[in-house]
Amino acid sequence: MLQFRIFILLMLFAEGFMLLKKNYEVRFISVDYTGGTDYIDVSKIRFLGRERLANGTVEMKKDFSDELYSVSAESFIDPNGDGNYKKLPMFIPRQPICKAMESNWKYLDASLKYGVNSDFPAHLHPCPIPKGLYYVKNVSPKTDDWPVIMPRGFLKAVMTLYDEDKVAGTFEVVVQISDLS
Repeated sequence: MLQFRIFILLMLFAEGFMLLKKNYEVRFISVDYTGGTDYIDVSKIRFLGRERLANGTVEMKKDFSDELYSVSAESFIDPNGDGNYKKLPMFIPRQPICKAMESNWKYLDASLKYGVNSDFPAHLHPCPIPKGLYYVKNVSPKTDDWPVIMPRGFLKAVMTLYDEDKVAGTFEVVVQISDLS
């Protein structure tokens, strides 16, 4: 019973910590997909203005179901901007694609809003993830559900897409995290 109380107390403490005001800002640097264009095409994404807002289209070339597709993700930090990335302990173990999207969408939910700046129906948690051409318009990273304390520098998130048991490609997003000015 004591362990349960300690667990609940720690969870409440962590939730309260997430409500604190963040003292950093995030902006996009790059998005890339390697592994050919048989699955996803992000080549039409551009970053505009000083704020580096994402604009363009993403084409999902297949219906991505849990039966065939899975993903894993890792994160890396480069505090100096010299290309020397170090692996962070934040990762997503390999899991079916729909399950991964549903359990981790909260980190993107504030940034991508259906009908506002995207037509991807993520709010419905579709499975399979439907193929199609989806737009993004003036998307910037919103850190509402991100941790209060984040390392500063260039954060690289690398998601690996698996088609059954073979690697189908990797999706890489680089953002810059800096102190609020």
